[in-house]
Amino acid sequence: MTRLRHLLTASTVVAASLLTAVLATTPAEAAGKSWGKLYARDDSGKLARAYGDFANNGGVYATVGANWDDLRRSDHNPVYVEAEFFFLKNGMWESAGTTQTPRTDTSASGSMSRKLRHDAHGARAVIKVCVDRAHWSDICSPQAVVSFSY
Repeated sequence: MTRLRHLLTASTVVAASLLTAVLATTPAEAAGKSWGKLYARDDSGKLARAYGDFANNGGVYATVGANWDDLRRSDHNPVYVEAEFFFLKNGMWESAGTTQTPRTDTSASGSMSRKLRHDAHGARAVIKVCVDRAHWSDICSPQAVVSFSY
């Protein structure tokens, strides 16, 4: 009976430590950092909107979650979100490339990711929403910049 009691006590300690580890997850790992609402505009007003978050996805990926809307669907110029990823290595931010979401003339959501670098200790995303215009320069929002340490 004493041996069973020690076994139950040990398993209770393990379960409690696992629960503590789950509850101690930082907000950046759990839900991500919001990058707010971005708007692409021209002289006539808002053309596109996007919002979302940037997160440490399981200690494996830096992930931008995005929701984007074409606010002028009748102009036939689709909307997309663009993110450039950076990693902090030796005190300097190094680019890891740019990614774009699929273009749409409605509303959409999705994610873009880069694998975390083992030789870095921070991740950053520079994000904007843009209107794709076939024969003109794209119209883009101001950039949102979000970072986390790992």
